[in-house]
Amino acid sequence: MASVIVVHSWDDSQKEQVMDFANRVMTMAKEKKLPAGLKLISIDLAENKNMAVCHWEVDSLDHLMQVAGSLKPTWKIDAFVAKNVYKKGLL
Repeated sequence: MASVIVVHSWDDSQKEQVMDFANRVMTMAKEKKLPAGLKLISIDLAENKNMAVCHWEVDSLDHLMQVAGSLKPTWKIDAFVAKNVYKKGLL
């Protein structure tokens, strides 16, 4: 499994679409209906900015982006594999 960070950014006109997308993904995660190989860890919304950061554990970045693309986002999405180098309580 790979740790993936996804950064979403949007225009004010896209806010409703983004929130609908986020709600669908959160519902799928809560109901354990995400595709096999995808696990949503967290979603953080930036205050007073049109930006969100999602943390995933996935079998592959390509798989995550294929699934995201099937939900037809119209805003900017940047995704990358991340390596955790520090986590409080583990050292």
